[in-house]
Amino acid sequence: MRYVHVEFEFPPPVRHPMHDFLDGGDGRRSELVTWRRLPDGTLATLFRVAAPREPYLERLREVDAIERFETAPGEAPFYLKAYERLGGPTETFLDAFVDTEFLSVPPVTFRPAGRLSFGVIGPPDQLRDALDAVPDPVAVEVDRIGSYGGGRRPAGVRLTERQREALRAAHRVGYYEVPRSGSVDDVAAAIGCSSSTAGAHLRKAEAALVDAFFG
Repeated sequence: MRYVHVEFEFPPPVRHPMHDFLDGGDGRRSELVTWRRLPDGTLATLFRVAAPREPYLERLREVDAIERFETAPGEAPFYLKAYERLGGPTETFLDAFVDTEFLSVPPVTFRPAGRLSFGVIGPPDQLRDALDAVPDPVAVEVDRIGSYGGGRRPAGVRLTERQREALRAAHRVGYYEVPRSGSVDDVAAAIGCSSSTAGAHLRKAEAALVDAFFG
């Protein structure tokens, strides 16, 4: 089975209002756990939300396309089930993957600055057509291709989203090149935190990967 992990960046004009909300604080994100398009065209979704609960729900009530929602009790992260009328960029984005054989590998992760990432399993020859159908303002980057279950992620590794984000940024800026061409400061700038915090994310992620490698 071929696995592809794709990252998207939605500019403000085509960004969902709740995606915009994530820009309000460090570490905010939401994860789309599962979804279904109902016969009437409504999108039913289940989210795991890592953001302040009441401000998030207050903003959600202002989104006209949200018909109704319900939540599980508790503070962040909390679970949210919502029903949304589709239309505009959101529907166009989803339609890019409708007539393909791709299966999404949850979660679909929404992060600040309009960033969204998820993995799919499916035929590589369909990938180009699907990505070409994504609305033009949305930036697309395929950051990982491989065989699903083929050791791309060692069993037992448990990294937080911020640790994974730090590792991806470190790889992009050349932190793991030999000789090294990027620094912890570069990683910090890429993920929007202090150098000490970026260094801590990298050390914890590296420790988890080393532990998994040695069993």
